[in-house]
Amino acid sequence: MSLIKKAILISLSIVLLNSNVVLAEEEEPELLTAGELLDSCEQGSVPGAPNSGCMQYVVGLVLTVMQLHQAEQSAPFFCINPQLNPKEEVTDDVIAYLRKQSSRSKEPAQTLALEALTKNYPCTGAGGQA
Repeated sequence: MSLIKKAILISLSIVLLNSNVVLAEEEEPELLTAGELLDSCEQGSVPGAPNSGCMQYVVGLVLTVMQLHQAEQSAPFFCINPQLNPKEEVTDDVIAYLRKQSSRSKEPAQTLALEALTKNYPCTGAGGQA
């Protein structure tokens, strides 16, 4: 094989290998915004009876954060007692907070939801609800 053909073959191989690398790169997933969550939560919701999708988001966030705190044995951000604070109430509180923070609708939903939970369900020094 001539030197020119080898150079062309090597160049094509490099281009093809690099194109696979570029195609294999994954885009970072877009986070749900507070505005998108609020829009979703308001569909079919009434106070005391939020829609199930919204409730699932809030309950999932609560459970995930609680599990992380337990695994890390760190102080919790919020204290929710399921017997005193039903999931519908907790979800309504998050929805109300998102409405009050409408100027922050482009921020990640979990950031504002965590703020809502922290403000509405603070922990006392003993780890119980205030």
